[in-house]
Amino acid sequence: MRTLRKTFLPALLLTALTGASLHAQIPAVTASAPSQQATSTQTDSPRYLNIGDHAPVLQSAKWLKGTPVPQFEKGKLYVVEFWATWCGPCKENIPHLTEMARKYKDKVSIIGVDIWENAKPGEGDPMTRVTKFVRDKGSVMDYIVAADGADDTIANTWMKAAGEQGIPCSFIVDKEGNVVWIGHPAKMQNALEQVVAGTYDPAPLKQERETHLQLLRPVEEAMTARNYPAAIERIEKAIAKQPSLFVPLAYTYLTALFHADEKKGMAVARKILTEENSGGKPQPGAYQMIGSLFATEPDLSPAAYRFGVEVLDEALRQWPKDYMYSMMKASIFFHQGDKAQALHLAKGALSEAQSSPQKSPEAIALIKKYIAQYETAK
Repeated sequence: MRTLRKTFLPALLLTALTGASLHAQIPAVTASAPSQQATSTQTDSPRYLNIGDHAPVLQSAKWLKGTPVPQFEKGKLYVVEFWATWCGPCKENIPHLTEMARKYKDKVSIIGVDIWENAKPGEGDPMTRVTKFVRDKGSVMDYIVAADGADDTIANTWMKAAGEQGIPCSFIVDKEGNVVWIGHPAKMQNALEQVVAGTYDPAPLKQERETHLQLLRPVEEAMTARNYPAAIERIEKAIAKQPSLFVPLAYTYLTALFHADEKKGMAVARKILTEENSGGKPQPGAYQMIGSLFATEPDLSPAAYRFGVEVLDEALRQWPKDYMYSMMKASIFFHQGDKAQALHLAKGALSEAQSSPQKSPEAIALIKKYIAQYETAK
């Protein structure tokens, strides 16, 4: 289970409501990807991080626990895991990391690096919260812990450079200081055991990731540049070459279409909904993904937003008590300047959330946050 870095309410709220990440519904390549270069050194071409590449240094990290590792020593093995205090799956994985640190003591150094922390209203420096979190965990978090700075230097040189936007995410660094494995920590055990034993072959994973980079990097670059026609062309070429990419690229494809060819976007969205619901029982996943797009994108046409409301109304007829859809509608109306309707829907969603049997304090707090935003907007 992974949580994507997503800054607007629907994705965060969906994670809070379902206890799951959007990783299966919203791909790693998104329009909201950061625009900085992938390394701290500015070059004409982005620097990509793949299997076999030398691991970036962690010199800019703030070290919170254990012996600092500003550079990787030759002859030593490391696991670098990226996490955040707001990421539920990351927090669930802390005991597992502690278990690994104890199991591989004197063989592998486990390093947890906190990234993507944003200050809460009135909080000031979020590092105070991160430091307290680590301190309060005590022996439950029994490994080396560091934190990235506000400029995201480490997140950019590792996560963004590797095309990873979901956390937790782990990197294994071998005795030569090279990255030999990248992925979700739940899938790391076998690879780590082989790396420790000296029997691991990184070639298959390297080839797999290179294939994806060749197909997906051009899409990411077009989306970052907001060149939506180019993104559409590249996505369609990628899907034609590798049809299995349609699902992970669906959100990005629709985002580009609704900016550049909304008629086709509506047709593709309808096709997705029809196929997802073909079994006779409506499936919420497609509605969540499509609704989140309209709630997240602030610069679509009135016709596109009308279509988004239509889709969400369909979802609400199927799941009338699901306040997430109401909050997505609120976001759409807020994008269009209809503050009164946005507040009406958001307050209704708050009431539903507070009376829900599966009450989520995190979801309620998020809804209140956006109600406050709507009320103070000019």
